[in-house]
Amino acid sequence: MSKTVEAAGAIVYRRRRDFPGWMKFSDDGRPPAGACNRSLLEDLELCLVHRPKYDDWSWPKGKLEARESSAQAAVREVGEETGLLIRLGPYLGDAEYPLGDEGGGKNPGAEGLKHIRYWMGVPLEDRSGIPSIQDLLGPIRRPDPEEIDQTRWASAWEARNLLTHPSDRDILDAFIDRVDEGGALARQLIIVRHGKAVARKEWKGKDSDRPLTPKGAGASYALARELACFAPDLVLSSPWKRCVQTLRPYADETGQEIATVDCLTESAYRKHPQAALTWLDHQMGNLMEGEVTTVVCMHRPVLEGIFDRLRGLCLSRDLAKRLSPHSPYMPTGTAVVISLACTDGSDGKPSIIDIQKVTPLVY
Repeated sequence: MSKTVEAAGAIVYRRRRDFPGWMKFSDDGRPPAGACNRSLLEDLELCLVHRPKYDDWSWPKGKLEARESSAQAAVREVGEETGLLIRLGPYLGDAEYPLGDEGGGKNPGAEGLKHIRYWMGVPLEDRSGIPSIQDLLGPIRRPDPEEIDQTRWASAWEARNLLTHPSDRDILDAFIDRVDEGGALARQLIIVRHGKAVARKEWKGKDSDRPLTPKGAGASYALARELACFAPDLVLSSPWKRCVQTLRPYADETGQEIATVDCLTESAYRKHPQAALTWLDHQMGNLMEGEVTTVVCMHRPVLEGIFDRLRGLCLSRDLAKRLSPHSPYMPTGTAVVISLACTDGSDGKPSIIDIQKVTPLVY
């Protein structure tokens, strides 16, 4: 049985620095009313890398290391190949090909398959308000010139001509489709269910003070590394101890404060569920107006109403199915990354274009 090498990478994009068509866009960088999302593609440049071993141009990517998730590998490999620290956004898709086809067929005799997962990604350099996440993901090192000897920013059309491997052009097509959906300006809302807590029957104090178990604490630390891949710069939580403790490792490592939201406690939701839904609508509106990524930790009962509201915003039925309608809705200590974007003809109202499930690697 042939082996499969798992890898991950990203199409890293930024606003063109020499683009003369700035007058087409509003002050906040969004297309003016009536403009289609595709018009943004002209204003974007994408990062490609050249590998001297294969003399090919490709997207930055690389193999997963031991005890590393695909998201972590994507951020690390982009850093190692381009020198850029990035924030992941909407997921793009998978590519798979025989190892012998590496570099356009320049790896003869190699057996097995290479399977690569790709995300959209934006550089975090020169962006205000972005927390330092390198304590969680490690430092960004200069690219090894024997592996990557050139990086190049190019338009989507230039990239199509430069790319060596057909599968890379397929991922470019997926990127363009995401831009059409509004993905270039998508904002991420990350919803976390708190980690495993001490059982109610074993706890003698107030329910609001019930802490995480050692297993829950371990999962929370591992979850921090996954959250760092999406670099949330606004950290929100139910004020109850088990929720705050779940986000504490990420907040402490990135030097951020955890802001508490009273309407997200179990008791508050039980009394006034509409308050949590009103908060959600307000939070999504704030997301679309700004450039922040938000993470919020809450309780299982609250997820029922939150997920009901979010399913109604999904672009497709298949996408909505990723938000379970049944208790417990999601496992303890895990997250879902919701990508919100304004689609063409939406009159500024956000839609959900992507949902990613995030499970920490605990070992």
